[in-house]
Amino acid sequence: MTTYTRDQVSAAINGGADLVTDELVDAERDVDLINLVVNAALSILDTPEISLNDVMERNYEGGAEEVRSWWGVWS
Repeated sequence: MTTYTRDQVSAAINGGADLVTDELVDAERDVDLINLVVNAALSILDTPEISLNDVMERNYEGGAEEVRSWWGVWS
């Protein structure tokens, strides 16, 4: 089994997200959602039991309240 460093996993996840957003995504909403998934995946590497709320608090200025406010704009 191959072992990867956190930096390698991060580069792979971010690279995959970039491939999708560069080729298929033109809506800011979709880019934001993909970035949220990337942040959640990387946060789970460090803290497997982390909640989505905690992911948003740790990774976004304005925290979960700010990120959740985007959903109303996206509808």
